[in-house]
Amino acid sequence: MSAVAQDGWTVGAIAAAVGGTVDGDATLRIRAVARLETAGPSDIAFLSNRRYVRVYRESAAGCVLVDEAQAADGRTVVRCRDPYLAFAKTLELFHPAADAGAGVHPCAVVEPDAIVEGVRVHALAYVGPGARVGRRGVLHPHSYVGAGAVLGEGCVLMAGAVVQAGCVLGDRVILNPGAVVGGDGFGFVPTPTGLYKIPQTGRAVLGNDVELGANTCVDRAAIGETRVGDGTKIDNLVQVGHGAEIGRHCLLVSFAAVAGSATLGNGVVMAMKSGVVGHIDVGDGTQIAAFALVTGDTPAGSRRGGIPAIDQHAWLQVAVATPRLPELVQTAAEQQREIAALRTELVALRALLEANRPKDPA
Repeated sequence: MSAVAQDGWTVGAIAAAVGGTVDGDATLRIRAVARLETAGPSDIAFLSNRRYVRVYRESAAGCVLVDEAQAADGRTVVRCRDPYLAFAKTLELFHPAADAGAGVHPCAVVEPDAIVEGVRVHALAYVGPGARVGRRGVLHPHSYVGAGAVLGEGCVLMAGAVVQAGCVLGDRVILNPGAVVGGDGFGFVPTPTGLYKIPQTGRAVLGNDVELGANTCVDRAAIGETRVGDGTKIDNLVQVGHGAEIGRHCLLVSFAAVAGSATLGNGVVMAMKSGVVGHIDVGDGTQIAAFALVTGDTPAGSRRGGIPAIDQHAWLQVAVATPRLPELVQTAAEQQREIAALRTELVALRALLEANRPKDPA
């Protein structure tokens, strides 16, 4: 589906906005952003993956955002250092963020000592006693800000998002629907009569420009803080355990899990359904493959895959060899049978040689 703007933009204006240069008709008016496969003469698309060059050549797009080396192939293009980034900026042109304005809906509940100046509070949102929400914030219906929580400027809590009591969000934090910051950590003491709950008395702290996907949870610590660093982006259905520390500009993809008291450095990438056990340190820039489970400390720049996670190159070799395991097992069994037969023959040969050995003269 195309992203439609009412009046559109000229190619020259788009190029100026994204820091690119025009090769072709700079006066062409673009009215929508679309995929290469579906774009028409008044649409703009982008090419950032070489796998789609054939689609690019067949596309009917009026203009395409391309890198600086890509041939124009007879169409108007905007050459950019990073076409994918230019695509994001182009979408912003066609879909500027709406100014929600300030004001509290009559059906919202804001406790008397809460501070929500310059904030848009929609119907059925709740802001607890002593909480502070920074200017230009937006609290959508059924969002919840607990007692004493602090939200920086420009934060957006979508429907059903929760910031529990005492937790802190930096500026421009986005919580997608159902995300929970500061739920109780999963802490229990085994006893002869059952599990005894450990009071979770700490808090969760998110830095600036953090985004949590739908139904993602960042638990509060039992003591101290669970922290997520500036610029980190966390996908849907991710769990960050109590007392964990996530560095700056990390990427955690859907269903990833970080156990309590683990530490992730800056720029760590966790692919879908990967995990990190508790009380370990994952070095800066580590990349963890899908479904991998990291069970020990990793140095900076590591690449890990498998369960338990090992060096990714070694893991790929194991993965390639795995389908051949039945064949290798069968071959090994055949070789063992051959070795056993050879041993039997060797014993018989030794016995024969012993029987035919010349006797010493008396």
